[in-house]
Amino acid sequence: MGFPWGLDLGSQNCVVAIARKGGIDVIDNEASSRKTPCMVGLGGRERGLGEAAKSKITSNIKNTVADVKTLIGRKWSETGVQQLAKTLPWELKEGPNGGILISLMYEKEGDECKKTDFTPEQILAMLLVNLKQTAENHNKSPSPDCVISVPCFFNDSQRRAVLSAAEIAGVKCLRLMNDTAATALNWGLPKSMDFPDDTAAPKHVLFYDMGYTSTQCCLVAFTKTKMTVLASAFDRELGGRHFDRCMLDFFAEYWKTKAKLNLFDNPKSVFRLETQVDKIKQQLSGYSSNTKLPCNVECLQDDQDFHHSIELDQWVEMTKPLVDRCLEPVKQVFAATKLMFDQVEEVEVVGSATRSPLVVNALRDFLGKEPKRTMNSEEAVSKGCALNAAMLSPNFKVREFGIIDCTCYSVALGWTPGAGEMEVEGKRDTVFGQYNVVPSAKLLTFMRTQGFDITAAYSEPQELTEGMPTEIGHWAVTGVGPAADGGPSKIKVKVRMDANGIFSVDTAQVVEEVEPEPAPEAPKEEDKGGDAAMPDAAADAPAEAAPEPAGAEKEAAPAEGGEKKKKKVKKTDAPILACPSHALVPDQVVEFKNAEMDMATQDRQIRELHERKNDLEAYIYSMRDRCGESGDLGAFIDPADREKFMPMLEEMENWLYEDESEHAQKSTFVAKLDSLKAYGGPCVERAREQEERPEAFKELLSQIEHFSAFAVTTEAQYEHILQDDRDKVKGFCDQAIQWANGKQAEQGAKKAYEPLCVTSAEIRQRAQQLSWDCNPIRNKPKPAPPKPAPEAAKEKGNGSPAPPSEGGAEGAPAGGEEGQKEGEAPAEGGG
Repeated sequence: MGFPWGLDLGSQNCVVAIARKGGIDVIDNEASSRKTPCMVGLGGRERGLGEAAKSKITSNIKNTVADVKTLIGRKWSETGVQQLAKTLPWELKEGPNGGILISLMYEKEGDECKKTDFTPEQILAMLLVNLKQTAENHNKSPSPDCVISVPCFFNDSQRRAVLSAAEIAGVKCLRLMNDTAATALNWGLPKSMDFPDDTAAPKHVLFYDMGYTSTQCCLVAFTKTKMTVLASAFDRELGGRHFDRCMLDFFAEYWKTKAKLNLFDNPKSVFRLETQVDKIKQQLSGYSSNTKLPCNVECLQDDQDFHHSIELDQWVEMTKPLVDRCLEPVKQVFAATKLMFDQVEEVEVVGSATRSPLVVNALRDFLGKEPKRTMNSEEAVSKGCALNAAMLSPNFKVREFGIIDCTCYSVALGWTPGAGEMEVEGKRDTVFGQYNVVPSAKLLTFMRTQGFDITAAYSEPQELTEGMPTEIGHWAVTGVGPAADGGPSKIKVKVRMDANGIFSVDTAQVVEEVEPEPAPEAPKEEDKGGDAAMPDAAADAPAEAAPEPAGAEKEAAPAEGGEKKKKKVKKTDAPILACPSHALVPDQVVEFKNAEMDMATQDRQIRELHERKNDLEAYIYSMRDRCGESGDLGAFIDPADREKFMPMLEEMENWLYEDESEHAQKSTFVAKLDSLKAYGGPCVERAREQEERPEAFKELLSQIEHFSAFAVTTEAQYEHILQDDRDKVKGFCDQAIQWANGKQAEQGAKKAYEPLCVTSAEIRQRAQQLSWDCNPIRNKPKPAPPKPAPEAAKEKGNGSPAPPSEGGAEGAPAGGEEGQKEGEAPAEGGG
């Protein structure tokens, strides 16, 4: 299994970071770039994903989807979606259940190219497949485990949609992590040992992230063992794209006056001018005084060239409303946490749009602190996700560091009417308030005589975008009936806001008190006397507390001042039927997963087809030059074969540029290449052998000399080798030299283009055979010297030899001992 990876799922670009044993690395894609465009291009039989989509966008802009993250999990009824649909170059329309569909041209195998509808989940899954492949190319093994970042303002529907897209793509999402939390983790974990202890006041840091389409801000409290996001705020409609739009509108108005053309009528012209606007914006960010920069685009629209310029003062003036909005999220987090500016020790900025000095200067003037940029603005989120992936992976040991995030929206519950009321710890209606800790769970108590429904919704619609549904889903609690006394049953329901920021009804248990059954009388034990087993010491040890399973019973506490019989509490799980309001059903996920596999298979087949076509084309161009009379292979091809081969190359080249080749199968290209290699292959082999054969003969002769010298050596280390064995070695060497001389003479008599009589591989095999024949003789070990006769043991005092022990070895003490002590009797039997 490969290393886990973290993904910064951006609106404009995606960044992948891998957690390895040596640390966190941001990896590059197939184009050697650390940023992968968030684009998916269709329009034919083969899809373009990431870099491939961007390279063709100018010619395929109506079938290239960019920034799918803005659409994921949203509804057609939202005002923002309606406005966005008017500006997109590709078709966006309403789908089933009020969702969104993206219509693109696509040609399936065996079908014609036609409009095909895709959900945003499918488009995102296509991009995730490409990013997963990038991670696996670096890991050299399958790598499904990852942590994916999402904006902190994503609601339940959007988060579920991202998880569905990951499942369709075959990506195992360990967790959805907010961009704000990922940034804070990447900044804080390496510094955690310098933070205050848990008992002391934490260190407060403000993180400000302005990306391409949105702005996010959070205030985080750090201690040695954890980070706590106290509050998060955001602006969905404030990012680098909106600054670009100001300049684009400025140029479009000039173009409308000068050329009498509406720039926005031509999506391709808009894209070309946007590319130039981005460059000018970056250049303006480097100037502190007024300057004028030109903007030139050739043949922008209707074959007319665009020439204009913009001054820094104009840029500052047109973006002033946006700069003023930059501070609103900061004000919101300070209002939510009730902290003062001087209680925040550091301000860290990330995001591609924070490179503009307009934003940084506004933050500095408002907070009275210099914003720092100690992290890579475009890689901080991906590294934070990779760190979290390492924490969640069993293959890594990471220092314990808690991650406590918060929700941006408050969640309220409703339920079907019934007997009794609901009891909730804390608030009565709003179960999870704004800035509630994530993950967290709460326990609710219901009194019911039958099953009931629980509905969840966002309690503050003004926190959502206009037109966004507030419903989260409903959950049916079943298997509930009256209690034993005919009254309502007590049901304990646990609701959870998990680490992904997704709400769910976790468990439901029916709790009832039952009379204990009378214990059976214990049989009398007969006295077994001394044979009774001793009690096990472990039996007296207290057992560890274990979680109560469904149906478990425990004794109720006795009432005070009485000898009442203890009752037991029985808990039984009640089945829950979950129905999220805005999520793909399992059957849809399976359908989309199969469709993705079919499209991936078609992509692979087309890619292999192009590779075989390129192989054929490259072989034609290479052999046409090399097999000519002046080419490096000219001497190695039979003149008669050349007369057949050269026209074949020309004919095949012409075929490549005909319509027939455009519809040919991969097998056709393979067969045509094999037919050419029937002529070109032998001459290539003869040319290669011409270079390798002398070296192979040299190696063989070196082996022969080596073993021939051994056959006549007088060195002491070989004096034990018998003459018969030496003669065998000499015979092997004579046979080898005779074979080599014969083959050299035979090959030397042939012309360069004639078939070979011996190859370098055969020569090396002959040398190997000689080594196998001679080395066993050469490496024969010397015989062991004869053991010296043992000295007879002498008796103590007079030195006369002692008689051997009965049954013992001659000259050795009995029983294998080194000797006998004085006064000891000899051992009986030598064995």
